This record gives sequence, structure tokens and C-alpha cells, in this order.
Amino acid sequence: MQPRTRNLVLWLIGSALLFPLFLQLSGGIYNSPRYVIDSGGVLSTLPLPISIGACVFGMLALAQNRRQAVPAAVFIAVFAVAMLLSMVFAGEGLDIEKRKALLGAQFLLPTMGLVLGQLVRDEEDVIPRAFMWVLLLLVPVQLVVGWWQNTLTLTHYFYAFSIYQHFQFVPVIFIAAFCVVVVHLWERHKTLLRCLTVVMGVYAVASASFLTIGLYSAFVLLFFSRKMWELRTARLTSFVVFGAGIVAAVLAVGLYYSLAKTNTSVADDNGQYVGKFDKLMEGKMPVNVRDRFGDWALFRNGITENARTLVFGHVEPLPRAVKTSAHNWYLDFTYSFGLVSLLPMLGLIAFTAHLVWRRRKSIPSQTWWLAAVVAFLVLIDSNFKVTLRQPYPGIFAYFLWGLLLSRLRPAPAAGLGA
Repeated sequence: MQPRTRNLVLWLIGSALLFPLFLQLSGGIYNSPRYVIDSGGVLSTLPLPISIGACVFGMLALAQNRRQAVPAAVFIAVFAVAMLLSMVFAGEGLDIEKRKALLGAQFLLPTMGLVLGQLVRDEEDVIPRAFMWVLLLLVPVQLVVGWWQNTLTLTHYFYAFSIYQHFQFVPVIFIAAFCVVVVHLWERHKTLLRCLTVVMGVYAVASASFLTIGLYSAFVLLFFSRKMWELRTARLTSFVVFGAGIVAAVLAVGLYYSLAKTNTSVADDNGQYVGKFDKLMEGKMPVNVRDRFGDWALFRNGITENARTLVFGHVEPLPRAVKTSAHNWYLDFTYSFGLVSLLPMLGLIAFTAHLVWRRRKSIPSQTWWLAAVVAFLVLIDSNFKVTLRQPYPGIFAYFLWGLLLSRLRPAPAAGLGA
């Protein structure tokens, strides 16, 4: 493939993976003025991200690199076989429950991102540039449109299209993409990225997501402290800058909260903003955190119900009328498919950690940052949400994981595909 053609393919892949455009099997672009939290399990109306098509397109376009994706292919094959064993042995008979089979397909679908990530060779950092332009074009528009609609939280409705799960999953993926952009392009696009850093800070606060705000804050603090250390900036100056940054962040959150509390559009946001920070300001546990503890206990008790459910999971998933998910990928998966099906995922995590440890002395800083972002999505975010089960965030997280595995190959090169 010619370099220009390859770069165009990578640009299309990167843009489509991050851009939150959703299509429906019933026809057309998902464009609902009403805030939809759950599709109700109806496949024909379920909003599906264009990143699914990007994966298929990318795997076909980059098929000549298929040898690079052997680890991903092995993982997916073992993962699928393990889930099949659960479907067969969870019950007394050999009948496979339809809902469980569909759930298994839902868990498998995002893993195509792992294959695509390992197929990519991106010595010129085309994918981070694609991420950067998607963020620069979309995030300011989302903030302005939200303000135009008289809300300080993130809006899902762009008039031409809507973002599905714009509170639950999209913000943390945008911040993860922002981290990838900054670590790869800072030296080449400092002015643009300074502006983007400010905009993403406002975006993180407006997301009303503790995980999103936490990822953004931790990354900005660590990245810029490292930059100042590399430049040998005086420690006093560093403390002053970061002290001012912390004060500014606290003031920004307080200002946003006070404005949101009196804003009629936000006051009825299903607890996404005021419902969280109102309890926090009172010294109480936010409602969503308290609910998660209850969900985890429910699924944990189901997992340990007996030896069969522990090893092979339940015959069928928990009814949607009871709970749609455990708000924890690992508990959610183990409840339905058991510990035997969780082993491939744990094996992939251990394999990745082994590669990082083995190459720890030669890994460039960009790869360390990428490993940190992947660890956050897989080990932290997925313990509070079912990130790896949902198509949009799952494909993106697996894609970054595949890129990381590609970087850890024995013969590295520069760029994302190193």
C-alpha cells in the first residue's frame, strides 16, 4: 500500500473510531431529542456506532499485516470457546438460552478493536492527529450547543444527530483519546493542544463523571509535571503552577455546580450532575455510587450461589427488569459466563503486564502513557461500568490495547504502530 493511501486509511479509521455517530438498523442516523438511557434491548432501534464499520473496513484494508494480529486472534478464539463452554455446561441440559447467546455476542463484538489495533502501523502518528481534529471540532460544538439549549451539562442532541450514552461512556473515551493525542503530538502542536487542554477541562467538568474528571486531572497533573521536570523548571514555580491549577479546578467545579443547581434544564437531569454533587457537597455518598454497591452485592451473591454458577455462570442473564448490568464488567461477565470464561481476559491482562515488565527498560515514554491509559480503561473504568461490553467504548478500549501490544513487539519502530 502506498504511504499516502495508507495514511488516508488510518485517518479514516481513527476518525470513525472516535466520532460518536450512531446508526440504527431500523434505518437512518440516530437522532433523538429525547435523552435515551437504555434501548430496552430492541435490536432494531439500538444505536450502533460507526466504529463497527471502521473495524471491518480497517481489517480488510490492513489485511496484509494479519501476522501481527495473531495474539488478538488467539485471545478471541479462546474467549469464544470459553463462553461456549459456559453456555453448554451452565444448565442441566445442552440447550443454549437465546438471551445468553446474544449477550455472548455483545461481549465478543468489541474485541474486533483488538485485532484492528494490532494490524495498525502508524509511524507518522496519523491516528493521534485524527483524534485531535475530531476533539477540536466536536467538543467545542457540544459545549456551545449545550449552552444554547440552556444546559451546563453535556448535551446529547446535535440537531443533525444524537450521541447515545453521552453521559455513561463517551466522555471517558474522549478524555482517553485526548491523553493519546497530547503524549504523541505535544511537541508539534503545542498551541493547539494548550487550547484543547482548556476545552477538555471544561468538557470533563460538564460530563459530571467522576471517572472522567479523575482521568483528566491525573493525566494533566502527571504529564505537565513531567514536562516541567524535563525542562528543569524550578520546584517552587512547579508548586505554584500546580497549586494554582488545583485552586482553579476546584473553583470551576464549584461554579459549575452552583450554576447547574439553579438551571432548570440541569435540575431534572436524572441525577447526572446535581444528584451527584449535591450529595457530595453535603458530605454524603453520591446516589450513583451508593447504587453501585447494591448492584455489586446483587451480582456477587448470584455468582457465588453454588459451584456451578461460580465456574460456568447462570443459565440466563439477570432479567432486564431487575438490572441491565452490574456496573462492573468483571462481575457482569462472571455472573453470566462464570470464572472459566473470565480466564482468557485475565490471561490477556497478565500477558500484557508481562510484556511491559520485560521491556520496561527500553519502552519509550509514549508507550508508557499508552499503557497507563489502557490500564485505566481495562482495570479501573471497567470496574465501575461495563465499558468493554458496549460497542463504542469497548471497541475504542480494545483498539488502544491492540496498539499497545503492537508497540511491545520485539522489533519496535517509531509511532503508534511501533
